[in-house]
Amino acid sequence: MPNRRSTEKAEISAIYEVGKILTSTQNLTRAMGTALRTLQSLLGFDRTAIFLPDAATREIRMELSAGYTAEERARARYVWGEGIVGKTMKAGGPSAIPDVRKEPSFPDKTRTHGKGPAGPLSYIAVPIKIGNEVLGVLTGERIGRAGTQALDADTRALTVIGCLIGQALKMHAAIDRLQEEFQRQQQEFEKKIRKTYRIENIIGQSKRMQEVFAQVTSVAPSRATVLLRGESGTGKEMVARAIHLAGLRPEGPFVTVNCAALPETLLESELFGHKRGAFTGAVEERKGRFELASGGTIFLDEVGDIPLPTQVKLLRVLQEKKFERLGENRTLAVDVRIIAATNADLERLVEDGRFREDLFYRLNVIPLYLPPLRDRREDIIPLTEYFLDRFNKEHAKGVSFTPEAIDLLRDYRWAGNVRELENLVERTVVMAKASSAGISDLPRAVRLFALSSITEEHRSLQGTAADGPTGPGEIRSLSTFGADHLRAMEKEELRKALESTGWVIARAAKILGWTPRQVAYKMKKHSLKSPWKP
Repeated sequence: MPNRRSTEKAEISAIYEVGKILTSTQNLTRAMGTALRTLQSLLGFDRTAIFLPDAATREIRMELSAGYTAEERARARYVWGEGIVGKTMKAGGPSAIPDVRKEPSFPDKTRTHGKGPAGPLSYIAVPIKIGNEVLGVLTGERIGRAGTQALDADTRALTVIGCLIGQALKMHAAIDRLQEEFQRQQQEFEKKIRKTYRIENIIGQSKRMQEVFAQVTSVAPSRATVLLRGESGTGKEMVARAIHLAGLRPEGPFVTVNCAALPETLLESELFGHKRGAFTGAVEERKGRFELASGGTIFLDEVGDIPLPTQVKLLRVLQEKKFERLGENRTLAVDVRIIAATNADLERLVEDGRFREDLFYRLNVIPLYLPPLRDRREDIIPLTEYFLDRFNKEHAKGVSFTPEAIDLLRDYRWAGNVRELENLVERTVVMAKASSAGISDLPRAVRLFALSSITEEHRSLQGTAADGPTGPGEIRSLSTFGADHLRAMEKEELRKALESTGWVIARAAKILGWTPRQVAYKMKKHSLKSPWKP
C-alpha cells in the first residue's frame, strides 16, 4: 500500500508540473522539451519522446525527445499505421508493451532498443489528442520495470499528460493563426494608410491648401523638424503622415503622442520609457515612444502642452538624439524624425515663460500653417461629398444633401473645421429618415447660424432698397429669396423649441434667446398654437 501511494503521488506531481510548464511560457517547443525531462526525473522514464505528423507528407517524426541522441531522433520516422507509433496515431488509443524487445511488430528505427542493460524494456505510446482529434504521439520507455500494475500506472499518467500537451498544441496553433491574421490585417492596414495619406489624396483644391501641398512636397524628402500650426480639426496629423510617407523612410514606424492627453507624471515615461521599479506601478521595463519610432517618425501632437521639466529632456533629444529612460543612467541614441503640431500661440507661451524659447526655435525649423475651413470654402463641397460617400458605404445608406442644405454648409462658420464637418456628415447619414437630407436634418447650431445670417441679409437688403444704389429688380429677388428662407426656418425653429418645452413660452424663449413677448408675437405670425389650448 505505501508503494502504491508513493506511485500515485509521483503521478500527480508529474501531471501538475507538466501542466505548469506548458502554461508558463509562449515558447511551446522549449516547454515540451522541459516536460519530457520532467517525466524522466519524476516518473523515472529512461527515454521519452513526442512524435508529430508532417503537415504535407503525413510522415510521423520524432520532434522532441529526452534520452535519445540527435542522430537517433532523426532516424525515428514512421508512416501512418507503421509500428506502435503509427498504429497509435491511426487508432487514437494508447499502446502498452511490457517488453518491446520481444515484440516482433516493433521496428527499432532508432537502433537503441537492443542496447543497454538486460531485462524487460516497457514501451508506452499514448495519443496526443484533444477531443477526437489526434495531434501526435507521446512515448515513454522504462528499463527493468515489470508487472501489469506498473504498466497501467505509467499508461494512465502518460495519457493525462498527452491530453495536456494536446491542449497546449491546439492553443498555440490558434495563437499562431491569430498572429498570422493580425500580421495580414496589419499589412493591409499599412497599405491602406499609405494610399490614404499620400499627399495627392488629401482633399484640398483651394489655393491655400495647394500652397500647403507644395510645402509638404518640398520638405518631405529632408529630415528636418517640422512644426504644423493651425486650429484644432484642420488635419495636422493627416499632413504629418503625408510628410512621413513622402519622406526618405516611409517603411519606418510612424508613432503619435498626444501630449495634451497625458498627465505630467506619465508623459515623460511615455516619451522616453522607464526601468522596472523607476516609480510606483513600474512593474516591468518599458520602451518609450522615441525608441519605438526609431528609424521612422514621431509625431508630437499638442506640443504646446508639454510641461517645462519634460521640455528640457525633449530639447536634448532634438539637439543630440540621445536620452535616458526614467530610473536608468544608460544613455540611448535614437534616429528619428520629429514632426510637432500645436494650435496654441507658442510665441505668447514663450513670453509668459510657459514654453522654452530654445525649444521653440528647435521645433520651428520648418513651420507649416494649415488654414481653417472657413478660409478655404472651396473645399467644403468636395469634403462633404467625400464624407458622404464614405459614411454611406459604412452604414449602408444612400443619403445626399439638398441644394438648400449644401448652401448652409458652405456658409457655416465651422469652428471645429474638417473634424466638425466629418462628424456632421456622419450624424446626418445615420439619423436621416429619407434619402435626401434637408435643412431640418442639419444640427441645430447650423440652422440657428443660418437663421441669423439670413436675418442680417434681409435687413441689409431692406436698407439697400431704401437707399436705392442697385437695380430694384435684383434687390426684390434677393429680398424675396431671403424672406422665404427666413420665414420657413424661423417657423421650424420656433416649433421645435415650443415642442421641446411643452409649449411653455418662457422656456422656449430661453432656448431661442428671445423674449417671451417675441415668442408670442412670432407664434401668432406663423399661426402656431399649443395643441392643448382650444
